Amino acid sequence: MLFPAMEDPKQALRLRRTLLAIAGGAVHTCLCWVFLKWNFFRATPQEFFGMFSLFWLVHLSFPVLIISGLNKRFKDPSLTLYQMAWATICIMITVYFIYDLRMVVLMYYLLVMIFGAFRLRLKAFLIISAMAIVGYGLVIFAIVYNQVEILNLRVEYIQWLCFSVVMTTFALMGSSLSALRRKYRKQRGLLSEAMEKISHLVETDELTGLWNRRHAMSFLNRQKALADRGGYCFAICFLDLDHFKEVNDRYGHHAGDLVLQKTSQEMTRQLREIDCLARFGGEEFLAVLAQADQSAAVVVGQRLVEKVRSLEFSEGLSGLKVTLSIGIAEFIPGETVDQLLHRADQAMYRAKNLGRNQMVVAKAL
Repeated sequence: MLFPAMEDPKQALRLRRTLLAIAGGAVHTCLCWVFLKWNFFRATPQEFFGMFSLFWLVHLSFPVLIISGLNKRFKDPSLTLYQMAWATICIMITVYFIYDLRMVVLMYYLLVMIFGAFRLRLKAFLIISAMAIVGYGLVIFAIVYNQVEILNLRVEYIQWLCFSVVMTTFALMGSSLSALRRKYRKQRGLLSEAMEKISHLVETDELTGLWNRRHAMSFLNRQKALADRGGYCFAICFLDLDHFKEVNDRYGHHAGDLVLQKTSQEMTRQLREIDCLARFGGEEFLAVLAQADQSAAVVVGQRLVEKVRSLEFSEGLSGLKVTLSIGIAEFIPGETVDQLLHRADQAMYRAKNLGRNQMVVAKAL
């Protein structure tokens, strides 16, 4: 990409907002140009061109900073306060050069305040408002001091007073809008986190921390959809802990829970991140091996049998040995998920009938 910084959605949003602000600057420039043509702007065309060239030199520096990524070095990467401060300076300078239509430009200044309504905090709003109020006061002082024109000083003071009240009120309202926006974003973030936790709890087995049957079926259906398109294979391992009822009867259900947890942890270590291991019910587990054929599944199944058989337990379970019976089935194009599960389930029962502690590959349809 030509500008890597724009790959960041936040940067793209900042650039769009800055371009909108520049569009507002273009409106201000056009307005002052009309005043110049109609003799309401006290400057020669050369002076006007020089003044606005300086304005636009700084205006255009803001999108350049964002596109280059240099804006991230600032405390506020959006540069909102800086843009508003510069716009305030530009507007107050032009107000000095305008004869009788200063209030028209000051009304336009409200657009600058709106630009920061959803970004600035109260302190920043008050800073911008103070700049505008003081700036307009300095304009009136400069006009009177330089005797540029005859004006009704009382009217100018009243206009300055009204402008001050409006700016202060706008600052308070704008900061309130900004606070509401931050509160909304925070609540939306908390809601998103809560939804993720709920979704995880809904699809997770509480005891072992593995995926549950619901998630496993969803994962299986996605794997089947990929395989149905062609050029993709996957396999499943139906696993069952041998004689698990005897563990509960002899050592108690708490010990049975510990066995399930430790066995689940060991089996998880033997699988890849792209695979799915789920507790299917009781002491039954299902491993869905993505991008794996029958031969790869056999290797995984053999490793699972050996690793579980070699597990050692403590906490009063010394000497306890746990074994697995596994049924392996590779997905056959055209079969349903239920048919695939049935084949693996039947293979697992054959492993039990053959003496347990082993794996059996399912027969084809």
